[in-house]
Amino acid sequence: MDRYPADVRHALQAMADANVPAGMRAPPLHRLLWRMGLRVPPPLLASFGANLFVMGGLFGVLWGVLWRGLMWLVLDLGSLTLGITIGSAVMAGLLFGVMMALLMRYQRRRYQLPAWKTLLQGRMA
Repeated sequence: MDRYPADVRHALQAMADANVPAGMRAPPLHRLLWRMGLRVPPPLLASFGANLFVMGGLFGVLWGVLWRGLMWLVLDLGSLTLGITIGSAVMAGLLFGVMMALLMRYQRRRYQLPAWKTLLQGRMA
């Protein structure tokens, strides 16, 4: 944890004080980004839009790659248009992103945590 930026360490401590489970405080992707020195907010403290974009974007790309591969290999639908693949990936990413962003917002309220910007402003004051 010492390798994380100071803002992130402060946020992790605030979540630990609120009894947030460790896996929810610091997902593996975020731990990697923090070790690289990036000041990315933990998902529970990130904005709705940030969670929608990050989680939905990653899921949509993964879904599109898997969908295209499975349609081509398993079902022999090689003629499936690229537009259908991209459309399904966008819809899957959007749906997943919205659901995860809502879940993160609910969990933040459940644990009575401030938003990332509010936490940083309180630390600077």
